[in-house]
Amino acid sequence: MLNERMEFREVLRQRNSEFQKLEEVHHRLEEELNALTRRKTLTPQEESHKKQIQVEKLHTKDRMEAILRDYLKQHETPS
Repeated sequence: MLNERMEFREVLRQRNSEFQKLEEVHHRLEEELNALTRRKTLTPQEESHKKQIQVEKLHTKDRMEAILRDYLKQHETPS
């Protein structure tokens, strides 16, 4: 099932513009989060920004998973 999900993700990367954009946003947020995480100390503003990034990243991931679930439902093979 994992390999199948990976294959469907690849199809979505190629065919679904929303999925592509979400993946780009998710990657950008990951880089921003990593940059903040590498710092030893953060100002209160930076801590707040870090939390906002984490929330946005989670929402982005959730939307990507919803698109994947919908795609999997549409392409289920009957038992």
